[in-house]
Amino acid sequence: MSAANFSIILPWVLVHGYLMIFVAIIIGGPIFISAAAFAAALGYFNVYFIFSLAFFGEITVDITLYLIGYSGRAGLVKKFGHYFGLTAARILSLEKLLSRHVWKALFIIKYSPIIPVPGFIIAGAARLEFKKFFYILFILSLPKAVFFTMIGYWFGRAYETFAGYFYYGQYLIVVVIILFIAAHYLFSHFSKKISEKK
Repeated sequence: MSAANFSIILPWVLVHGYLMIFVAIIIGGPIFISAAAFAAALGYFNVYFIFSLAFFGEITVDITLYLIGYSGRAGLVKKFGHYFGLTAARILSLEKLLSRHVWKALFIIKYSPIIPVPGFIIAGAARLEFKKFFYILFILSLPKAVFFTMIGYWFGRAYETFAGYFYYGQYLIVVVIILFIAAHYLFSHFSKKISEKK
């Protein structure tokens, strides 16, 4: 998440309501979660509601991809998988991993940067039982939603604290400058007086 992207997304989040934030989380993922949580820390939104949007946004995307694979079978992945670096051999190994070690496979799919789109489609195409898929997905989505909500919220709270110090710090800087000028003037004045006596 770059600072430039965050600085663009945060004002957008501030002017839109919960529904648009939910849509943005579905499309854009973690950066929108963190931006919304940051805004919640500043008092614009309810952080628990943002967490709920983050959690259900994560699940909505993954279930949609699973259902695409389930209804479209492996044809979609075989046709477009090469755009994600998925060769026929990699698709086959992912399907084997899903059948033997479903928890490990879904963890890898969920937390990899590129694999989630084709990975969840393959999970659906492999006819992984939906009840099991949903249960594992529910558990895997929880820490991700908590993490990005907490990151955004924590930085928002830190920003609010430091902004308060900065607000009072401005006055402190002015006072220090005035004291420095006064001390310089007094030092010059007394130096001149002492030199005149000599």
